[in-house]
Amino acid sequence: MTATHVNGLAVVEDQPARSGISRPGVNVVLEQTRHLLLADGSEVYGCLHCNYTSENKHSIRPHLKKHKNRAEPRNPVKRRSSVTAAEPPNHREAARPPRRASETSGPAARDLASLNLGQLVERAQLAERMRSQRDTARTEAAAARRTAENWKEKAADYRKQWLEAKNRAERAEKRLAALRALLR
Repeated sequence: MTATHVNGLAVVEDQPARSGISRPGVNVVLEQTRHLLLADGSEVYGCLHCNYTSENKHSIRPHLKKHKNRAEPRNPVKRRSSVTAAEPPNHREAARPPRRASETSGPAARDLASLNLGQLVERAQLAERMRSQRDTARTEAAAARRTAENWKEKAADYRKQWLEAKNRAERAEKRLAALRALLR
């Protein structure tokens, strides 16, 4: 029973909200948090079970606790004294509801089928931007890898140059000390 009107505006579209961990090709949705498109084009989020709405997607999840059955313990322990003959051998599998066709197709196929043309174009543009960013990151990573591979050689060269300069300075100090001794 999701809200049909929010602040006097009709809800034009109601769909599950996308999770923050969604990415192109992997659409993770929050079934109980609804993404509502209003008549004026604004977007809000709502509860699947009641008329509660908010502009903040993250405020719906804590609200969902109000719909939990309080009599039910948080982690109920299933106790069975014995297995009856009427129960199938694998009772867990028998209790699972059959899968719908939409569940057997991949999440990407289910996701793309529900999009309109504008959303598909937007996703294609996003995918292209992400490919470009990926290629740039790969180029930068390759350059960093080359730099990292060469640093040991450069460090050894710098150390060798420093040791040579140090030896020259020590020899110069000895000669200078000898000259000072002569001048005294």
